[in-house]
Amino acid sequence: MNTIFKIGIVGGLAFGIYKLFGMKRVSEKLVTSLSNPRIHTVDMRGLVIRTEINAANPTKTTMIITKPVITLTTKGKYITSTHPEDKEITIKPLADTMIDTIELVVPWTILAGYIVGILGKIPQIIAAFKAKDLAAFGTALSVPLEMKYSLYANGLSYESESEKIL
Repeated sequence: MNTIFKIGIVGGLAFGIYKLFGMKRVSEKLVTSLSNPRIHTVDMRGLVIRTEINAANPTKTTMIITKPVITLTTKGKYITSTHPEDKEITIKPLADTMIDTIELVVPWTILAGYIVGILGKIPQIIAAFKAKDLAAFGTALSVPLEMKYSLYANGLSYESESEKIL
């Protein structure tokens, strides 16, 4: 009885390790990218940025990922991020999936701390706001924005490289 129990434990551990390495191989093959990061609006809340994330599964097995947490930085310093959600997205084998639009709000109180000389740029900001030219608005603020995201793919953590959006 004792020998059978030991064989069972060793077999269970070997099977668990095999499955873990299989999950790791599959999650490493996940191809993700930001899709259309943009300044959506500028309103009383602050600067509203929206983006989508495209996830491709080039493997022959189904992959389960969590909804990404997006982090916005400027020159590597944290500005804001989305809240983690307990939402799983299933990506079918050999398929692409577009993850829902994700929205980040950067409040004016946070932006004011990063903007040097904002008082001298108020005319440019107002003109860009009236013309609804969001690119000109971002240029007037002259705050470099980078975006990165993190998610779990088949239970393993994945974090993207920072990507400049403004």
